[in-house]
Amino acid sequence: MHQGVLASWRVPPVPEPYNAAWQKQRSEVFGTVTEGAWWGTIVSEPGSGGDTGKTQSLCVPDSPDSLKYRLSGQKHFGSGSGLTSFMTTRAIPDGESTPDLFFMEVREQPWDGSTGIKLAAEWKGHGMSSTNSHAFEFTNFPATRVAWPGHQAELMAGNGSLGGMSFTSVIVGVVDAAMDYTRNWLKTNLANGSSLRAFQQVEWTMAEQEAWLIEQAWESGMRSFEKNTLERRTVLLAKENVARLAASVLDRLCKLSGGTAYTKYSPLGTWLQDVRALGYLRPPWALAFDNMFNMSFEE
Repeated sequence: MHQGVLASWRVPPVPEPYNAAWQKQRSEVFGTVTEGAWWGTIVSEPGSGGDTGKTQSLCVPDSPDSLKYRLSGQKHFGSGSGLTSFMTTRAIPDGESTPDLFFMEVREQPWDGSTGIKLAAEWKGHGMSSTNSHAFEFTNFPATRVAWPGHQAELMAGNGSLGGMSFTSVIVGVVDAAMDYTRNWLKTNLANGSSLRAFQQVEWTMAEQEAWLIEQAWESGMRSFEKNTLERRTVLLAKENVARLAASVLDRLCKLSGGTAYTKYSPLGTWLQDVRALGYLRPPWALAFDNMFNMSFEE
């Protein structure tokens, strides 16, 4: 998530009187990266359905006109917890009505609540098991507001479709690996004198067709992204089509492999759960379909 999280600082200049502070913050943020720090995100909240506009967490400034705040609220899907040095988040600034962008330094912080961050629930996802996407409760935890306050929409627009295209690319890579793995498995079995049942042949042939469609959707999304990083609809269409097809491909590969796919000796069962993440997250199915429906009538 490294590059997607940092994309909000891609915007080069911002209007006065914020530009000097913005340039200073950009330099500091990217400076942490060159020093080896990793960035993650913990934006989602229970009950929000992935919609950041429904954020309930609050941030109170340390002093008037300060970018230093204190965050309080419930957050989950803290991707990279324990590995990241910094996390971005959304919260409503005290006295305001809409969420804004903040970031927090979380490295070497205990999770017992003693410093304002408490582990609420460990990540126990069916897939993405290594992401440590834990849930946390924050109480007056130090947070820094973005140096162009009140303009998170413009900053997120600067991100454009980078996040969606990056996430989709990861899942396309998993599908490629799964197809290669199964192809080699089939070749080995056939070379050793085994035969394939009609069902296995059909499932493999269908998987190849769907994998081809995934490649076309990804290529289309990439072409659109390279021409205009702010064009969201084509990338979202690519993401949702890849999500649907990737789950189908892995399901077929598991079925034709038989009971072996249900064990940890084979990566296929794990990969099946991993690729499903593309549809469930950023944005989740329901919010993604709301967005696609609304975009379909835009000129």
